[in-house]
Amino acid sequence: MTTAPATAASAPAVADTWSYGALWRRVPRALGYLVPTFIIAIAVSAILNTFVSGAVSLLVFVVGIFAFSLTLLLARYFGAFEVARLRLSGETPISEPDWRPDPTMVWWKRWLRPLANGRYWLSLLHGAIIAPIIATVSFVVLVLWFTLIAVAVGLPIRFAIVGDEWALVGSPASSGPRILVEALPVLAGLAIVLGVIALLTLPYVLRGLTWLHAAIARPFLGRFTNEQLEQQVSSLFTSRQAAVAAEGSALRRIERDIHDGPQQRLIRLQMDLAAAERRLGDDPEAAVGLIQDARRQAQDALDELRNVSRGFAPPLLLDRGLFAALESLATRSSIPVTLESELGATANLPDEVARTAYFVASELIANAAKHSQASAITLSVTNINGQLTIAVTDDGVGGAAEKAGHGLAGLRDRAAGLGGTFALVSPEGGPTRVAVTVPVAGVGSASTPAEAAPAAEPGA
Repeated sequence: MTTAPATAASAPAVADTWSYGALWRRVPRALGYLVPTFIIAIAVSAILNTFVSGAVSLLVFVVGIFAFSLTLLLARYFGAFEVARLRLSGETPISEPDWRPDPTMVWWKRWLRPLANGRYWLSLLHGAIIAPIIATVSFVVLVLWFTLIAVAVGLPIRFAIVGDEWALVGSPASSGPRILVEALPVLAGLAIVLGVIALLTLPYVLRGLTWLHAAIARPFLGRFTNEQLEQQVSSLFTSRQAAVAAEGSALRRIERDIHDGPQQRLIRLQMDLAAAERRLGDDPEAAVGLIQDARRQAQDALDELRNVSRGFAPPLLLDRGLFAALESLATRSSIPVTLESELGATANLPDEVARTAYFVASELIANAAKHSQASAITLSVTNINGQLTIAVTDDGVGGAAEKAGHGLAGLRDRAAGLGGTFALVSPEGGPTRVAVTVPVAGVGSASTPAEAAPAAEPGA
């Protein structure tokens, strides 16, 4: 069965991170980062400089080399801590380098690996020298701004309590130049004005300081440009391999299903019709029975061909969109299916994404009906931040697992072919939840083999 579609979730407008309201909302996070930054930076710098001094003094011995390597490793972990703090402050996350060592390295090479890796040296430079300088600048600016704000708040309160603006110097007869005493109200008013300006500009100052810390930390603690390009190339190569694997698996399934199903029934149909033709003159009643059997064989062959063709995009998907196709899919299921969708009937998705979503839903529902022993299935489709997620949950016996060449592995390859992800949770006793997420943004309308190919054979 299906439920009424939820109201179409409009794509959330990306808020300007420098707008005044957004900056005020980020003030607590910015303060949580900036307030302890000076103490942290000075402590880290002191620790790293102490370790560097100790390692340098030990360089005359072999142990000094390992001590220097340990210092670089410590700098790396301090850098990772700073990256995590910047992420919590709301700044754009910094992509950390791939620190994983070669598992075939012997122990002493692993210990000395930081000495030959420039990223460790950049982490040391940032933690020991760069970070304390920037932290000192931000600390001075913070103290100045909060001092102005405190003056703007404190002076009116003092005037309200004392009732005499001359109380700033004790009394009108207090010692000091008369011109200074007479100028105090003007200076107090100016301080209040500056404090109000400081309060109004506080979110911009905090945002600018956190941005400055992140901008300086990025080249020292983030990935090099060539590393990012290598990762993108590797990801594209993996996606291409997954797409080819998904296409090959789908083609093998179609060949197997046609050979084992419709082809055998059509051969039987041909034999029944030939037998009916031979008996038509001598035994019409037997011929009629054979013709009836042939008609049933033809209907069964048609049904099996329809089942095989579920891996192809149905006309309903092309004509009325993904939501209508999923509604029809849920209605045809042998197990009651509840459809929960935030797309709405007029969702505008790229053809490849819509086809992949339909294939995934079709395979997962068929897989659950065939293996899970479930009494109910929930099909959920959401589009959050440009990521379309198709999730199928059943209340069956659980224990589903990926097997090479079977349906779930094929779905993982199909998702990887579009740069998506695949997640399976199926404890013994159930429930089973399979979720496939594919990116919507950046996918064009031209079909690729992975999307054009039918889905892989269902199987736990």
